[in-house]
Amino acid sequence: MRTATLSFGLAFAGLLVLAALPVSALAGFVVNPTSNQVSHGFPADPKAAVRAARALVAEGHLDRAIAALKLYAVEHPREIGVRRFLGDLYYRAGNLRAARLTYLAIVTDFGGDPETYNRLGSVYASENHINRAIAYFEKSLPATNSVIDLVSLYRRKGELPNFVAYARSQAASHPNGFAFQDDLGQVYEEVKLPVRAERAFRRALALAPNDAGALNGLGLALLDQGHVKGALANFQRCLNERPGNYKCTNNLAVADLDLNRVAEAESLLKAAHARRPELPEAIVNLGYIRDARGDWRGAIRRYLQALAVGPFWRDAYLNLGIDYERHHLYALAESVLLKGIAAIPYDGAMHVVLGKTYADQGKRALALAQYAYATHALDPRVREVAKNLIAALKPVTPSSPHRR
Repeated sequence: MRTATLSFGLAFAGLLVLAALPVSALAGFVVNPTSNQVSHGFPADPKAAVRAARALVAEGHLDRAIAALKLYAVEHPREIGVRRFLGDLYYRAGNLRAARLTYLAIVTDFGGDPETYNRLGSVYASENHINRAIAYFEKSLPATNSVIDLVSLYRRKGELPNFVAYARSQAASHPNGFAFQDDLGQVYEEVKLPVRAERAFRRALALAPNDAGALNGLGLALLDQGHVKGALANFQRCLNERPGNYKCTNNLAVADLDLNRVAEAESLLKAAHARRPELPEAIVNLGYIRDARGDWRGAIRRYLQALAVGPFWRDAYLNLGIDYERHHLYALAESVLLKGIAAIPYDGAMHVVLGKTYADQGKRALALAQYAYATHALDPRVREVAKNLIAALKPVTPSSPHRR
């Protein structure tokens, strides 16, 4: 369910600047209405119906969008894309049972397909049914956006090295298989090996030079290495191939922010949000821009808006927690970070910020426990920050007097 977009966490006490990691994007819907007929308030054309649902989401009416699309799906049961999108909206509303039943009904009516398997994996992962989630994510491979989820789930099982080795062996066994090279690039990007990710994405692009997903992945790998101009070029190539592509528009904006081109970034993010208002990444980044301008209350409104459409989106929890902590709203910070950690387990960055929240209130033991969790994060920057914060909290044992 997650798109391959990058969202910055806020700088925290000069120590922490974090980025969300890429996975392949969901196939989007083209929204070009071809009919003026209306069904229960929605155009009878499926693409126009999705567009109408998105318009309601953009206005803050997620429940109304779900209700109208549910009626539409009943009258048009063969429109698999509409039914998937309805499941997506249930998921984004936090109604996991309805999302699961919607996707399972699609599998029953149409047979399995990668997109629906991926969505079922996301639902089961959110319900903490780890093995079932892994099974559905693996059914969707290769060349879907399941890799980031599989990395997370295998890590929770303590089997991440095995999954990395499997992805590497699959790529080696299928040297002419674009999808396997792309999957390996995503794995390396997720485990913080951007140089290896770059090589894998370049192999994928040698096989499919115009693939938007691989261009986006290469851009992210370059961005992680500080090669901003190279990243910009690949995001722009992605947009040349797929005009208006959400993930590449968002990521191009992030690269612009790296170059302090704030106005350009803001314009891109607003365009991305207008196209896909049901996705949280551009909303979070618009909040980041407000934070950078000193409008932390406006930023908080954006982060809350992002959580309304993406209740499992890590960066919204992280940035919201940071803002609350920085402005001494400790109870709110604790609440949002604990919810975030429950929704996205094993996120080192959120443990760091929660630890800082405890430390600022004098809750030293609780702070040390959170920092200890963060020392096992995949991101080496987070591990280093956590170790430094532990060292700062631990009392220094006085040395014995020096004798000559």
